[in-house]
Order: sequence, then C-alpha cells, then structure tokens
Amino acid sequence: MQDKSDDADELKARLARLANDLQAQRGAVDDETARKAEADLTDKGLGQAMSLGFRVLSEFVAGTVVGAVLGWQLDAWLGTSPVFLILFLGLGVAAGFWNVYRLAVGPQGRRGR
Repeated sequence: MQDKSDDADELKARLARLANDLQAQRGAVDDETARKAEADLTDKGLGQAMSLGFRVLSEFVAGTVVGAVLGWQLDAWLGTSPVFLILFLGLGVAAGFWNVYRLAVGPQGRRGR
C-alpha cells in the first residue's frame, strides 16, 4: 500500500512541476507577443508622426516659396521695387499657415445637412 501512496505523491509532485513549467512557458510567450505588438505600434506611430511632420513642413515651405517666386517675377516684369515680392511673400506665408492649420484640425465632414 505504501508503494501506491509514494507513487501518487510522486505523480502529484511531477504534475505540479509540469504545471509550473507550462505556466512559465505561456507567460514567456505572452510577454514576447506583447513586446512584438508594442514594437509594431511604436514603429507605426513614429512613421505616421514623421509623415505628418514632413507634410506640414512641405505645405508651409511650398506656400512661402510659391508666394516669393510669384512676387519676385511680378516685380521683374513690371519693373517695380520689391512691393509685389513682399506682398506675395506675406500671402505665401499666410497660405502656408492656413494649410498647416487645416492639417492640424483634420477633416470636419459635412456640416448642416
């Protein structure tokens, strides 16, 4: 009878060790999966932020440069002092700020319908 009791205790101890090992393995897999998912989100978030930053920069610079070139060319054609350059440079900067504002606010959808 004592052999059966020893065998049962030994099997219970072995089963407890296996259960602990299995739980540790599941935890390691869950941690690794969570780390991979977090890294994917971080990389994706960084890419989206950089994309938005470059778009904001290009919108502002494009508006300013186009305004300056138009004003300079009008001054060259009309033979005036840099009146049109200053005027269109200001309009270009305003257009650049307006484009950046529209990007920051985001799409509004349809209103009033």
